[in-house]
Amino acid sequence: MTILYVMPNVSRAFGGPTESLIGYAQAARTQNMDIHVAAPSVSAEGEAWLREQLPEETFHFFASAGQHAYVVAPSLWTWMWQEAKRFDAAHVHGLFNPVSSLSAHIGIARGVPTVMRPFGTLSRYTFSRRSTLKRLYFALLDRPSLRRAAAVHFTTEAEREEANRLSIDLDGRSVVVPPPWRGEATTPDMEEKADRPTVLYMSRLHPKKNVQGLFRAWAQVVADRPDAQLWVAGDGDDDYVQRLHDTVATHGLGDSVSFLGFVSGDEKEQVLREAWAFALPSHQENFGVAVLEAVAAGLPVVISGEVQLRLFVESHDLGVVVDRTDPSAIAAGLRSVLSDEAGRRRVAEEGPAAVRDTFSVERVGEQLVEMYESVLSTASSHEGYGD
Repeated sequence: MTILYVMPNVSRAFGGPTESLIGYAQAARTQNMDIHVAAPSVSAEGEAWLREQLPEETFHFFASAGQHAYVVAPSLWTWMWQEAKRFDAAHVHGLFNPVSSLSAHIGIARGVPTVMRPFGTLSRYTFSRRSTLKRLYFALLDRPSLRRAAAVHFTTEAEREEANRLSIDLDGRSVVVPPPWRGEATTPDMEEKADRPTVLYMSRLHPKKNVQGLFRAWAQVVADRPDAQLWVAGDGDDDYVQRLHDTVATHGLGDSVSFLGFVSGDEKEQVLREAWAFALPSHQENFGVAVLEAVAAGLPVVISGEVQLRLFVESHDLGVVVDRTDPSAIAAGLRSVLSDEAGRRRVAEEGPAAVRDTFSVERVGEQLVEMYESVLSTASSHEGYGD
């Protein structure tokens, strides 16, 4: 089985979407699928890194123009029109960008079974922040493709539920396949924990992540636990990062909040190993790779209900789901996990095992095969497909 993946961006800086692409390709390889990746060109360094991650996959890079969500790649679309029928199916990742939107139209028009993955954009939060122009874009380009796609691929059940609330007619074509966990998932040594109650935030510094709300909650936590520490790992826009520093100063939190910057490698492993708990009270979070990293390291998590891994967290009792709009609720969740030593030890044992059982590369590979086989078996009878 040969599958074409189309991505709007495969740079390392693109973060979670690129990492999930790598995971899906590796999972597909465990089932002897042949994966081709078509995307706008990246830097020589970025391409070398990607090929190192996926040495057996075939890449097709194309010149592009524009930036962020407004990138266009005419040569990619021309190539896809000419070559699409070489593939058993096309798997288009992303919405609200021309690379993905037009690629989906081309795949469908050429009669190739096309799977669309929305990147978490089919949510009330996303649409509440879309301009009139973006809503028109969706109505003219993405919604018609979603209605005609052979399948719509969600990464969590919560993401699929969000799409259903928007009354987007998926007609039984929605499939949930999570990105695989590719790192280690091992029980931590509790003797290596920091000597003070320590909460880790590890994600991009962006307003969507509700870091300001976390800081307001943290002011309440340290009022009760003056020795508690919050480690903030991540980077972001300079102006926004400065606002976060200003908030810490305004609330007198300088002694209890440490900005670590972007962490990776040994430093990342160290903060995961030493922290007592993890927090991510986001306004909206497609999947939540950082949450999975924390659970795989045996950390209980405090997350908002808008983090789409919440059902996994709740079903395995791996932390606390809180109201992102209420700093007092976030603070209560943080105090709960910091004061519950038995619960932290239980999550240290059960969290890594839950990640291995649910998100292994082999398990996700099996789910991908099921999805593609279902798509191929029904595509020929899909009404209007390719017309």
